[in-house]
Amino acid sequence: HALDKYKNVKSTKGNKKTIFSIPSYLVSLLSEWKKQQKYELAKFGIMQTPDQLVFTYIDTKGNVNSPLHVDYLNNKMNSVKRRHPKLKHATPHKLRHTGATLAKKAGMSLEAISEALTHSDTITTKTYVNTSNVVPLSAGHVAYQHIKNE
Repeated sequence: HALDKYKNVKSTKGNKKTIFSIPSYLVSLLSEWKKQQKYELAKFGIMQTPDQLVFTYIDTKGNVNSPLHVDYLNNKMNSVKRRHPKLKHATPHKLRHTGATLAKKAGMSLEAISEALTHSDTITTKTYVNTSNVVPLSAGHVAYQHIKNE
């Protein structure tokens, strides 16, 4: 789900729910985070429930465990860019294009990529994989290696 400008939960574009596979190391990383999150929330007297969101933050009003706003990641990525002006500009959507392009370069079928991106047809997917709107592989590779080694 996403949040609207008033921080109310709203459906995502197309009201689509997507189930996808993730690597085992990411499952381990997220499992460790859920354990740590339980500890962190307890500091504020908040009990973790099965409905607990994976990623939350303390908002500007001091509310703990607030859901992330749709622009949160954009803002964080812009903040990194301001601190490191030599980096290429990136957005979450640009990373989506990058993932699709890398999947295509790795030999994944257009139909499989389209399904993974929850596109209704491959025409939209073709615009994703036939665009220069991607983060350079070297930057993506560095980011991946950094995350993998953390």
